[in-house]
Amino acid sequence: MLLVPLNLVLTALAILLAPVLPLFATNEMGWVNNAEKESFGPRLPKWLGWFQTWDNSLDGDNTFQTFFPPNQWWSQVHWLWRNPLAGFGLKTLTAPYETSVNGDKTIKDNDNAKEGWCLVHANGLFQLVYVKRIFSSSRCIYVNLGWNVRTLVDDNVITKPDPYIATLVFSPRISGFR
Repeated sequence: MLLVPLNLVLTALAILLAPVLPLFATNEMGWVNNAEKESFGPRLPKWLGWFQTWDNSLDGDNTFQTFFPPNQWWSQVHWLWRNPLAGFGLKTLTAPYETSVNGDKTIKDNDNAKEGWCLVHANGLFQLVYVKRIFSSSRCIYVNLGWNVRTLVDDNVITKPDPYIATLVFSPRISGFR
């Protein structure tokens, strides 16, 4: 649990440093478009790796690029703001995945939203997700805490990658409930 307060402090630092970080980027080979393929793109040096997503360059994924053109400083700043401290606390899990679920693994926000909580354990890591509708509104409280391992128990995700990269998250927010 020490990682949570440390993550909060470093995330605030990442948001403040985002306008400066792209100045350190160089064109390097690595994953792009959510680890779909490898290609060249702007990447931070290893010593700044905590601030970079592992599965995309600073240009972001294809969806992000429809709103923010690649190879532009301002777009890269927005990508870093969208994914602050994405490389911090990464853990690599290898199959077999030993998972357990408490609560309701079908809860979600946004479209077809469903209230509840879900606690997933996978190979020594955990993820707690909580969704609570705000009265009768189209908004909800959404809390995501731990490592993103819920995908490993999601029946809609057929292929579970091996190895699986789990990112550390602490993400309380107001979200949609439709």
